Amino acid sequence: MKQYIVNSRLTLVGKAWEIRHQLKLLSKTGSKTALALPAPTLGEFLKNSRSR
Repeated sequence: MKQYIVNSRLTLVGKAWEIRHQLKLLSKTGSKTALALPAPTLGEFLKNSRSR
């Protein structure tokens, strides 16, 4: 399990969250496009969510 601070709150995430997130991204973009373009990692996702 990993700990991240998001919007001044401690967030615990595990591998299951990461897998669900990746699958969600794959289903949104379509399988051919998703395979060609790598989905963001959990770290990238959290970094982007902090900047908003």
